Amino acid sequence: MVGTQGDSATAELPLMWGHLRNIVDFENVTIPRSVRLVGSVCGEFPVDAYSPIFLEIAKKHKREDLSGRFNCSGSYAGQVLYSNFWHPVRSIPLPLFENDPDLTMQEFRNGYSHLLEEWDNSSIPDNLPCAAVSLKTHGNYCDEREAQRIVVLLVYPNCIARLLFLDFFEGAVEDCISPEWYLSVSKLMPIDVAIQRVAQISLNQPEWQRACSSISIKPNFLGNVLDRGKKVETDKRKWGFEWTYHNQTDLIPDFNNLLDELRSFFIK
Repeated sequence: MVGTQGDSATAELPLMWGHLRNIVDFENVTIPRSVRLVGSVCGEFPVDAYSPIFLEIAKKHKREDLSGRFNCSGSYAGQVLYSNFWHPVRSIPLPLFENDPDLTMQEFRNGYSHLLEEWDNSSIPDNLPCAAVSLKTHGNYCDEREAQRIVVLLVYPNCIARLLFLDFFEGAVEDCISPEWYLSVSKLMPIDVAIQRVAQISLNQPEWQRACSSISIKPNFLGNVLDRGKKVETDKRKWGFEWTYHNQTDLIPDFNNLLDELRSFFIK
């Protein structure tokens, strides 16, 4: 289902071809009795920032931008030293599902289960995850400077998964236009291993001042198990909704419930 194309150095032309073969007309992806997949968008971390930071299988599994250290008024040294050029062929899309308000939660679950069963036999692109979960914590780390830490769990229907990590810090200049950030990507792993890792990460959140957390999910209907968070509709980085939390006491039970719900679709 999902290859390890991003896990090894590959010539640019084969990478481009691998990307082109995943172009699909989602209007023709019809799986009876399933939740309808209506398209995909270029995946982004749900980060509060001036510019998007894309979900990307970075070369050598890491990427960083330290331009916030070097920028000052009238200077473009940071942009010269740390280019913002992205590799579209390494970017990871996120799925878009049709949100039918007439379906009950059980009908959503049944339709989603059927979609997962037929995913491999359809024309759905093989680089498209079938589920994504983001856990974000943000707060002040020093002198009112804001930091954000995000982990994204990507799940594929053949029961493998990948984790992406982003640490984002406001820069040293007053306007903070050029922050520092560090991105890293795991290799593919069994979904149960990935779920255990992200559950452990949720227990070890940074001790920042005024810290709060949020959860974002694709497909959004999985968020119905999040009883303690405040659901907020947002256009932030194309995730649709987020559930916000102001303490670990509410976050951890909800996050564990979400991981259990996700596990139920893939681990029998």
